[in-house]
Amino acid sequence: MRFILRTLSVVVVCLFVGYYTDLFFETPTDVNSVEDKAVQQGNVDKNKTNENDPKAETATSLAAYINKDISVLEKIYGDPKRVDESPYGYQNYIFHQTDDQYMQVGVVNQKVQTIYGLGDKLPLAPFKIGMATEKVFLNMKLQSEITFNYEDNYYRFELSEDELNIRPLISLGNGVYAQVNFDKFESKVISVRYFNKLSLIKMHPYEMTYQGDIFKDVVTGAEWDKIDKASDQQVFDISNIFRSRYDKKQLDWNEAVAKVAYGHSVDMYQNKYFDHDSPTYGSLGDRMSRAGVDYQKAAENIASNYLDAPAAVEGWLNSAGHRKNLFDDSFTDMGVGTYRKFYTQNFLQK
Repeated sequence: MRFILRTLSVVVVCLFVGYYTDLFFETPTDVNSVEDKAVQQGNVDKNKTNENDPKAETATSLAAYINKDISVLEKIYGDPKRVDESPYGYQNYIFHQTDDQYMQVGVVNQKVQTIYGLGDKLPLAPFKIGMATEKVFLNMKLQSEITFNYEDNYYRFELSEDELNIRPLISLGNGVYAQVNFDKFESKVISVRYFNKLSLIKMHPYEMTYQGDIFKDVVTGAEWDKIDKASDQQVFDISNIFRSRYDKKQLDWNEAVAKVAYGHSVDMYQNKYFDHDSPTYGSLGDRMSRAGVDYQKAAENIASNYLDAPAAVEGWLNSAGHRKNLFDDSFTDMGVGTYRKFYTQNFLQK
């Protein structure tokens, strides 16, 4: 009788452990991967562009600093916290003295090329962090196609319906364009990214057809290492800013968890797959155990081929399963590992 009871107890414990393990690993079913779409086309009428459409007033906005010297911004916001490398031929000046003034400013030869504005105290006119999506649609002329000439080359950007509803592209005049990024679940503006023509061509966050030069930069392995490290820090910072904005507590950086995340990004890139389960190293639980990481609860977000770290985090925010992990208030730690535009973000509760 004792043997039978002991056997039943072992079976119950095994079943509980199996259930418990599944319960405390969050695996989103959404796929957060995008494709690079740039297609060269034949002869076009380069006079047929929409560069002369009515423009928005931006004199009091960060948009006014596009193509200006970075020193002008530094006089207002102080020195950048750090300078990060990027794969687009510019350096990102990271202004992060406070969360409400966080921005990433792409700079080439001291000239501002692009600005990603996340802080809710930044001047982003004619937009504002927290503005209702409906107001943007009512106040601005949104177009599914943006066309312009640059250095005798022709470019057309085509936005899908989803892109129009989540991150429309708006011409502000004088060769400056704004990507307005929405929280699709709460229908409000969460960030604004400004481009000049060259940065928009190089980054092409939408399907782009062109006649002429694509201005693509060649990135060495050593440069990618710096870019990946910069992306790790950006994902960490931006995720915590969003958590604070949505009334969730800040997470601590966990180096051991970051190494697990990095290993998974490298594995996905080298073995050409995109999944939470590695054919070689198994599930997140397997990878955490192999690294000797102790935890009560863990979760993982992955993304691939987003144009940069801010875009990857906002992709997670707009994906139900990933958003659940991003805003789970029971987590205490985060580790991020990026490799060649494969992003892995691991969370845990100690």
